[in-house]
Amino acid sequence: MIESSISFFIDILVLFGNNKVTNIFASNFFKKRLKVRFFGRQKELQRIKDFLNRPQTGAMLILGKRRVGKTTLIKKALEDSDITSVIYTCIPSDLNTNLLLLSKAVSTSLNFPEIGFSNIQSLFDFLNTLGKKIVIVLDEYQDMKKREDSLLIDALFRNCVDSLSENVRLILSGSSIRMMSKLNDSDNPLFGRFSDIMMLNELTAFEAAEFYPDATVRDKIFYYGIFGGMPNILQRIDEKLGVTKNIERLFLDTGAIAYSYAKSVVDVEVSPINDAFTILNSIGNGKKRYTELLSAINSEKGRSQLSRTLNTLVDSGILSKKKPINKDSRTSTFYEITSPCLRFYFAYLVNFEGYQGISSSTYYDEYISPSINTFVSYRFEDIVAQYFSKLSLSGKRSDILAIGSCWFENKRNGEYYSAIKTTSGYELYECKLLKNKAPKGLIEEEMRKAMNAEGINVAKFGVVSSSGFEEEVDGVVMIDGEELYNS
Repeated sequence: MIESSISFFIDILVLFGNNKVTNIFASNFFKKRLKVRFFGRQKELQRIKDFLNRPQTGAMLILGKRRVGKTTLIKKALEDSDITSVIYTCIPSDLNTNLLLLSKAVSTSLNFPEIGFSNIQSLFDFLNTLGKKIVIVLDEYQDMKKREDSLLIDALFRNCVDSLSENVRLILSGSSIRMMSKLNDSDNPLFGRFSDIMMLNELTAFEAAEFYPDATVRDKIFYYGIFGGMPNILQRIDEKLGVTKNIERLFLDTGAIAYSYAKSVVDVEVSPINDAFTILNSIGNGKKRYTELLSAINSEKGRSQLSRTLNTLVDSGILSKKKPINKDSRTSTFYEITSPCLRFYFAYLVNFEGYQGISSSTYYDEYISPSINTFVSYRFEDIVAQYFSKLSLSGKRSDILAIGSCWFENKRNGEYYSAIKTTSGYELYECKLLKNKAPKGLIEEEMRKAMNAEGINVAKFGVVSSSGFEEEVDGVVMIDGEELYNS
């Protein structure tokens, strides 16, 4: 939020202020911003490089939620390139103001005197005549359309894309997933104009772990389960301090970046959607099925529109809609908050502002510590799912057909297991986030429960224990934390 505000301030200075002072300030600011650690994203990095180097066939669309690392990824792709780049962050103002600021950015990047353009098409017509490789990156593209006719802006850029010469590339990037994804709808003017569309998600647990390589396996699980895979937050983790102190620093202290990020998502993206806050608050407190969420809505209108609201939250990337891989019915469908950081906010920090008179350590001890192990244990299941996905994508497990959870009924109730569907049947895995090694008795008891599952072909049963095992148990696939992170 602070960096976004300063970036906006720089745009205003460029528009109204002294150019020399502005350029020095902006240059120093952006140099500081670029000093970040970059991990993972190798496939995404290569896709952008391929787009920049191949013959022009259209624009590129990159979408992903705020602070997920879109701009950093683009800059990394351009790092060793001979292509001239103009990265402009759109502001929620009229088109003429954005055009003026973009024109200044283009002039600066090309080392030209300031050039004024009467419209966006004349700017691209000018770039087409230069005969040198240029890429224009319009970051937060959706903000340019907030005070204009949205489809008109898209139509203007459609004409620009259609007239691009071979030397000019255009990348549109934005954090409003719902708005940006509509750019490729069949009724949008930009439909069919993108040669590549990239959805940038949070880093996986294993990519995120590169930010804290010396942490114990248990701490790695906690860091991912609480902070997720947002590079902007991960680079601020100090693994020497341990999990508790990092939670206090990044969520509970004044100006804490993880708290500020989650709060901004709530204020900007969640609050405008009717009943969205109530829904996410309910999910943060353990309710995740449709019927449970329906009971949390007070108004008749809200209940009648719940399906639409949930779909909006899913389309926005805030919620994910899931079904067990062995069931396909509405009653077995459940919803989860996509971002671990946002999950943590709704589990522990919704009313945090009312407690800011007490110390962060006291708040942690009283309101977070008693249940934090349970909270992270559910996130551990996500890490296990990512582990099997890694095996499948790398070719180490070519027999995997689906990854998720299995739901089955015993005599009195139902249970979920982490599971994979394979060519031989289902493999069920019990995930145990333990401080000590899993004892043999616990494993045998879990195996008996799983093998009694009704209506499902259990090909294998396994236990994933973060801290390993006391001894081997026949007939059980045993995976420890070290194997998760080192396979």
